[in-house]
Amino acid sequence: MAAYLFILYAIAATLVSLHRFWQYEVFYFDFGIFDQAIWYASRLQPPVIEHLVVPGKWIFADHFSPTIFLLSPLYWLTSRQEVLLIAQALAVALSGLVLYHIGLRVLKQGFLSFAVMVSYLLFVGLQNAIITDFHEVTVGTLPLMLLLWSYVARRQKLFWLFLLLTLGIKESTAILGAALGLTILLTDKKWRRIGFVTLIVSILWGLIATKLIIPYFAGKPYGYSPVLPSGLWGNITGLFDEAIKRKTLLYSFGSFLFLPLLYPPAWLLILQDLFVRFVPKDTNLRWDLGLHYSAQLAPVLGYATVMGLRRRGRLVAVFLVATAVFLHQFKLHGPLGLAYNPAFYAHTKNFAFLNRLVSQIPKERTVMAQNNLATRFAHQPVYLLRKNYWDWTPEYIVIDARDGQNPNNFFGIKDYKGIKDVEEIIDALQSDPLYRIIYQTEKQYVFQRSSVVTK
Repeated sequence: MAAYLFILYAIAATLVSLHRFWQYEVFYFDFGIFDQAIWYASRLQPPVIEHLVVPGKWIFADHFSPTIFLLSPLYWLTSRQEVLLIAQALAVALSGLVLYHIGLRVLKQGFLSFAVMVSYLLFVGLQNAIITDFHEVTVGTLPLMLLLWSYVARRQKLFWLFLLLTLGIKESTAILGAALGLTILLTDKKWRRIGFVTLIVSILWGLIATKLIIPYFAGKPYGYSPVLPSGLWGNITGLFDEAIKRKTLLYSFGSFLFLPLLYPPAWLLILQDLFVRFVPKDTNLRWDLGLHYSAQLAPVLGYATVMGLRRRGRLVAVFLVATAVFLHQFKLHGPLGLAYNPAFYAHTKNFAFLNRLVSQIPKERTVMAQNNLATRFAHQPVYLLRKNYWDWTPEYIVIDARDGQNPNNFFGIKDYKGIKDVEEIIDALQSDPLYRIIYQTEKQYVFQRSSVVTK
């Protein structure tokens, strides 16, 4: 059963991810940034990205994520960007299969292990991570789950390998590694030394990444240091002081029938994730189950569910599956449900006009485009659309000025307030002697710099 679920889930996740890409719902921030870095690395070139804060620098100026470059060989096989979305879907599906094998080791029953796998893969926070662009932490569910498996299986050499891969997903995973090391140190006598080394290695990794590596590439201090509330009480209440946080806690634990709470050794692993998401100031985008912010929590909850399900009967497992299916299908409407919605696939055909628009740009030319269009040019020099486009003078500027677009399409336009800002850019370009229109429909434009030599 687990193999069939893995296959069905991988297919569903891949289909939804690909069609969202073809519907231009995948953005340069964040898909294009990773795509560009991995593409350049596959060509043995510096992984330089277009970034609003650290433009024209290695991706390590933003985050330290060396593990993602293990995906570079995919671009030796194809230049199609969709391959990263397929890899991400497979990584998450495989993490579910690894969780199933963790369950077999601990629970000794296939049905109980399968029930946990179902609850994990149907967790809406994890589903949202899969369909939200491409993120290192989403792909990181696989090395993290393998790390937990190696601990349960007592495979020390593999434990160190998967620890390094997990730490290499993002500099912030050092907090998770430290929490895991401290947990092992305090709760597992036989692995106490390994727990201590894990704690030290994780702390050193985090310090070196944020104090040395990222500042070196960025040319300035690490920019993601959290700003915490003053006082102990503010740090405690920050975990539940907003209704959306309480709702996220309810559905995160409820998706696993609250079984993770029955396994105290996992509490620190869970707490570190929730603390980082909920407590620091200006982190409100992380508070719900949307985007990719539950990707790291999901494997921990899945692992803790296995441990919490010990010495509990099959009836509990039945309720676990029933709860997961109910939340996915009826209450939270998991996004992978789009995989069996015919209207979702029909919608893809509506974007042929954007395919024609982006096809006007030659490869290897510099181009400026909106967030959703810039994704298509991540394998060549690309900039996000700006009002002060003249500071970049790209060879081509691509604009889709339709009303009613996703506001995220215009991410990067300073003080963006609506489509009028885009129309101002179009008006400026039309009166700019440096540019001329080479393609135009009612609302779509391609401007070419007049000095560009075309074959």
